[in-house]
Amino acid sequence: MDRPLPIGLNGGMTPADVRALFPALQEYVWLNAAASSPLCTPVAQAMRGHVEECERHGDLGFPKWLAQKETVRARLAAFVGASPPEVAFTPSTSFGFHVIAQCLKARGVTEVLTLEHEFPSTTVPLLYDGLTVRGVRRRPDGSYPLEDLEAALRPTTGAVVASLVQFNSGFRVDVEGLAKLCRDRKLPLALNGAQALGHVPIDVHALGASFLSMTSHKWLGAGYGTGMLVVAEPWLDALPMAGWLSVKAESLWQAFPETTRTDDAQGFVARGTRVRREASALEGGGGLWLNCHALEAALDLHERVGVAKTLAHVQGLQRALRDGLRRRGFTPNAPDAPERSSGICVVPVQGPPEDVVRALIKARRVVTTPRGGGVRISTHVFNTGEDVEQLLQAFDAVGVKPA
Repeated sequence: MDRPLPIGLNGGMTPADVRALFPALQEYVWLNAAASSPLCTPVAQAMRGHVEECERHGDLGFPKWLAQKETVRARLAAFVGASPPEVAFTPSTSFGFHVIAQCLKARGVTEVLTLEHEFPSTTVPLLYDGLTVRGVRRRPDGSYPLEDLEAALRPTTGAVVASLVQFNSGFRVDVEGLAKLCRDRKLPLALNGAQALGHVPIDVHALGASFLSMTSHKWLGAGYGTGMLVVAEPWLDALPMAGWLSVKAESLWQAFPETTRTDDAQGFVARGTRVRREASALEGGGGLWLNCHALEAALDLHERVGVAKTLAHVQGLQRALRDGLRRRGFTPNAPDAPERSSGICVVPVQGPPEDVVRALIKARRVVTTPRGGGVRISTHVFNTGEDVEQLLQAFDAVGVKPA
């Protein structure tokens, strides 16, 4: 029987419904979800509610928070096509890639293949943890065709690592083709979903990916501070760290749970321990409770919209944006093909892109980011055609010129 689609691929809420939930959009033309999204009212209310609960009642709600975390874990798992035992909450995408690096090393991997312009949260943890990283060069049009990745594989390649969406171009890798290539070569595939989660559909099980590391503050709109990591079931034995909350429930509060103990005259010697065979074993202590409330509210919003609807909306805005830029003589990054594009456009400009970004905010309250050698403009589900037109008018008003 076919496995049901992840929850995030279906929904009934409209982009206009979503936009009404973002107070910041009354003041700013926010074309910057690739850096971060402002908080919507339901997310902010969820966070305030938790703070007020702690102010009035301390941590008496702790058992409820534990149960809520598991509910959120299950919702996130369904949203990305994983199972709850495969999902862990982490401090960041970078933390997730440290875990990935250690898991790969534990299975004997010494070299990985990745893309030339990956975001550093992908590459720095791998390099720091001692892996050799081979990079595939980007083509002049900004693409990474599957045949280039296949040609770069070596007998020493032990894994393939790539972002679903490239942060400095918006290029969307052929992840289905890449996943098949990895399955055929019996190579683990580790994905960075930071620029995808919330506007590009993800299905870990359908892809057969081994790892997926993500963050909360970009397209998901859950605020800063939460990383999310999927560790596919075959890799759960390789988790590199644990803490007091990593053990089975019946072993909680024990100083030496499931250990080998040898007594002697002075006391005893303990060696080894066992933890849950779940990704949540990485959550060794404490809890990001405020973040968990924010994540639940953000997931609720995206489930009600549907990621496929979001992607179609942002790609429509991108077409209008790119057409408007080209009419003014600009050359936005390519390719434009729907199957390879996302909600990100980078356009080269005369002068430092940082100066242009500051001028757009100061003159017209238009929020963008300098990335990829130009101005990065990202459209999300809460944006409209009017936002795109205001951006183009701001370019005119500020006197932005093509590079």
